[in-house]
Amino acid sequence: MRRGAAIGMMLVASLGMATMAWGQGTPTAPSQGVGGIVPGQAIGTFQLGEDVGQAVSTLGPVHSEDVIGKALRVDYWPLRRIGTVADASTNKIIALVVSMDDGYRTDKGIGAGAALDAIHNAYGTEDTTDSGQDHNVLVYDKLGIAFAVDTSGPLLGRVSEVYVFGPGQYAKIFRQPAQPSGSGG
Repeated sequence: MRRGAAIGMMLVASLGMATMAWGQGTPTAPSQGVGGIVPGQAIGTFQLGEDVGQAVSTLGPVHSEDVIGKALRVDYWPLRRIGTVADASTNKIIALVVSMDDGYRTDKGIGAGAALDAIHNAYGTEDTTDSGQDHNVLVYDKLGIAFAVDTSGPLLGRVSEVYVFGPGQYAKIFRQPAQPSGSGG
């Protein structure tokens, strides 16, 4: 079932612009070593529920930070290709993203560069699909994982980003209400 491009434009823009800017170069191995993606739990050593300060301690200074509404804080480290979404009031990580890095894979072998057919073979039909300007996000909400599959560019038909979040929490995190013009947030 397709839903409009309602992923939370500011969140996608924050992560997507950084991904596009840094994803043009030659891919490098993940800074934390080859890491696992565990739906609903973790990407590499980064866990849902941990304080975002732990990610900052591990990854270094934040390269891109955005606050969406007053509820979410999005941090992105483009050289590490890792991003976090944290509850702004508690600083606890509620979602993780890895972009353009094929060193992070699920136990079913799915990560950046995986083809659409490989996702469907591994996970079946997605619960929902969100359409964006340059990608479609296949959402497996019950599992706590989503895959951005590019609709243009060099990764056409392949995964460019993987999102991990608490099962059933996709809409709450990634479909933020539209902000009125001039609201600043």
